[in-house]
Amino acid sequence: MADVEVLALADDLSGANEVAAVLGGLRDRSAPGARPEQPGRARATSVRLDAASLRLQEPGPGVVVGVTDNRRRTAEEAAAHLARVLGEAVTARPDAVLLKFDSLLRGHVGAQLAAARRLAPVLFCPAVPALGRTVRDGVLRVDGVPLHEGSLWAAEPAPPAGSVPAQLAPAPVRHLDLRTVRGPGLDQALLRAAEGGAVAVADAETAGDLDRLAAAGMRQGHVLAGASGIAAALASRLPADAPGEGRARTPHVTPQDILVVLGTASAAGRRQAAALAAEGVPVHRLRPEQLAGFPLGTGGTVAVTVEAAVDPAISAAVNAALTALTVRAHGGRHLVLSGGETAHAVLDALGITELTPLAQAHPGAVVAATADGRLVTTRPGSYGSDTSLLEILSTVHALQDTTRKVPS
Repeated sequence: MADVEVLALADDLSGANEVAAVLGGLRDRSAPGARPEQPGRARATSVRLDAASLRLQEPGPGVVVGVTDNRRRTAEEAAAHLARVLGEAVTARPDAVLLKFDSLLRGHVGAQLAAARRLAPVLFCPAVPALGRTVRDGVLRVDGVPLHEGSLWAAEPAPPAGSVPAQLAPAPVRHLDLRTVRGPGLDQALLRAAEGGAVAVADAETAGDLDRLAAAGMRQGHVLAGASGIAAALASRLPADAPGEGRARTPHVTPQDILVVLGTASAAGRRQAAALAAEGVPVHRLRPEQLAGFPLGTGGTVAVTVEAAVDPAISAAVNAALTALTVRAHGGRHLVLSGGETAHAVLDALGITELTPLAQAHPGAVVAATADGRLVTTRPGSYGSDTSLLEILSTVHALQDTTRKVPS
């Protein structure tokens, strides 16, 4: 399999770009002392919006990330779709396979892991210590608060289970506690889980825990599954540079205004929009019923955010209306899209099928380029500080300047 070192499959677009940035070795520009990313210097990475269209035997970049779009499917559909795509990957045998899911366990994670386990041994851990997301005694905690006791699932139709193994039901699982993860018996525990037909579900509280898991999983040929934490552990085990042939070419970025689209009604999203407005960026705060006919215009750097209480019953309709507004008024502008479902719908409508990640404005906020030089930034709705959108705009402006100076 030519130049593909790693195949990652993500269940939504923002997750795909997030894991592509991590696996591609793109620096976090928000980190203290970070310097602007130089396009073409990182590991060659491509994000394909349709995982089913992947042909893994073809030459390509060092890391290929496919979007299964399984978040919007039923559990049965998601499992069947992942099995089809992963079946080809297992046959083609890339150096490593990663399944990227939401770090808060949203989506049909258990059904997909069960389907994957029928094809290959699977090791799952959703911890992202850098974001305060850890797993102890099988319980996922966010900044110390158990997931099932917080409000991060407010937009979901039902609350999460009280533990990771319970949330994955009915997938067969074997829980690996911290003592096992940090002890000498980790390899044997993984082997017992594989022999028993179970998904190994591991605790982790530190990057070191995830490094041990990734190393043991790769030694035993497991598919690694989880969030950006396990992706970072995998990335640390890849060569510093991908092979020269097949490296992704950096598109020339065309200077354009920016359209920011926020579908979230969270308090964090409102603060981020307010920070934009304080810097002089026009922010249109629209109620759901205003989306269809709003005269946004096709020029200037502007932001749109939906002002509505979280209501799962209307979320699909709101997302469709917001997508239609974005497609109608994008005007060739660079795009900042918060939320994987909205981002995927917009790019599908614009006929964009592949992205080349260029930089991380901050963890989870990835700026990528299309083949014709448009910049598309995606970010999960729950990510980022109050200055998230300002950091993204700064990164987009810097990339426009950099790509005029650095040859692709």
